[in-house]
Amino acid sequence: ASFDACAAFSEYATHHMGHAGIIDSLTTLHTRAVFLAALEREIKRAERFGRPFALILLDVDHLAEINAKHGFGAGDRIIERIGIVVRNYFRETDWVARSSGDTFAVLLPEIQGVDAERLADRRRIMVHERLQIHDYKSEQHFPVTVTGGVLIAETVDRSVRAEQLLTDAKEAVNRAKKAGRNRVERIDAVLGRAVAPTREGMSMD
Repeated sequence: ASFDACAAFSEYATHHMGHAGIIDSLTTLHTRAVFLAALEREIKRAERFGRPFALILLDVDHLAEINAKHGFGAGDRIIERIGIVVRNYFRETDWVARSSGDTFAVLLPEIQGVDAERLADRRRIMVHERLQIHDYKSEQHFPVTVTGGVLIAETVDRSVRAEQLLTDAKEAVNRAKKAGRNRVERIDAVLGRAVAPTREGMSMD
């Protein structure tokens, strides 16, 4: 059902906004608009059938500093490569998008909270282990890291909105960054209200 809704949105967006309204040109992932349409549909489905879902946000650490030191081309290459990593890892039924300049969003229908946390942390580890910046002047390599927030929706009601959930997930990312970055923190959404995290955070460093 969510695919039908987003197929209809894609047709609308193509007609009214062009291809750029659907696909991010740098990463070839879905745009924020398509992601929000998918998330709204998933909220309704979860409310109707009582099925859980999860939302993951992965935010690139220190991208502004990377651009300042190595040029915007370096930042674009990082965004592009992380997009490939994220797109190739998740299921066909998951929705993956570039939510903002340095943030990636993943919608995971029908998944338990602990599994969503593990998936998010595995992506964090993979980025840390595989992506580096090569400084050709100094011939040094610098690791690239991401900080994640996982919002678990075990129960939702009709008052929940997609933008609200993205905001709540972003708050989890912000807390993880304040705690040191390169980590994942979880938050639960219950009956339209985000509650305190179930743990201080999680890291497999």
